[in-house]
Parts: sequence; structure tokens; C-alpha cells
Amino acid sequence: MSALLQKSTTDRNTEEKRLSKDINLIYDFTEKPNRTHLKAHSDRAVVAKLRADLVLPNNKILTVDIDFDSTSGYHDNTMMVMDDFGVEMLVTAFAVKYGQQFADKISNAWAEKNHQNDPRKPTYLLVQKPTIHDGLPQVFVACGEKEHNKTKPQSIV
Repeated sequence: MSALLQKSTTDRNTEEKRLSKDINLIYDFTEKPNRTHLKAHSDRAVVAKLRADLVLPNNKILTVDIDFDSTSGYHDNTMMVMDDFGVEMLVTAFAVKYGQQFADKISNAWAEKNHQNDPRKPTYLLVQKPTIHDGLPQVFVACGEKEHNKTKPQSIV
């Protein structure tokens, strides 16, 4: 049992919800002030930050905080894709809506290392909604690089 799961059973401000056999959500109901620039919709919450523990090929854990209220280039995130099936769905949608050439860029980015000397292929893709009407979404490859510099990433499409 993970430390997070153990905490949830003893802390009165948390609640666990199992969505499926491999998806558990642990809600922390401790009230915190909104110190972001993000605003919720009138009928829906907005994701401000995610914390992910990634299992690396060497069986070590890398913790990544994904902050959607920053200058990282991940504003207006619409989708996070984390496996081959998700990429297949995204590629199909891009092929139908935007054209096969863009779908192929996504397939290739998922199948290959971003840079030749990177230790691994991407762990996930982040998709942002278009900034202009009828524009093309931006798609970013993430977490496979050796160097995590502070420059804004470039979209692969």
C-alpha cells in the first residue's frame, strides 16, 4: 500500500474513490486559497496542477509536477496522452480533422526519442486547444529528454 493511500485512510480531510481497477483518486478536501491566475468555470473545476510519479526504465521513480499556471507553455491544456492507445486515438482524430501529415508527426514523435541522446521516448503528450478559430492544436512531447531546460517547448505539429 502506498504512503498516499495509507494517509487517506487516516486523514479525515481525504476521500478515496476507485474509478477502475487501476485508477484511484484521492481527494484532499483541505481548503486552500487560489493563488493561481486560473479561474474555474461556473459549472466545472479547472486543473491547476498535477503531480505524477513516473516509473523509469531503471525502475526508479521520477516525480514531475505539471503546473498549468506558469510560463511553461502548457496553458490551455486539453488532453494528456500517456500510452499507445491514447496516441492511437489522438492520431485518428488528427487524421480525420486536420490531415494525415499532422497525424504522422504525432505517431513519429511518440515512437521515437525527441533527441538522439535522450535516455528514453516521451512519457506523455500534452495537447492544447488552438489559439485561433480553425487553428491547429499544439502537441508537446514531454518527459523523455536528458536535459529539462527552461525554454518554452515547441509543438510537434
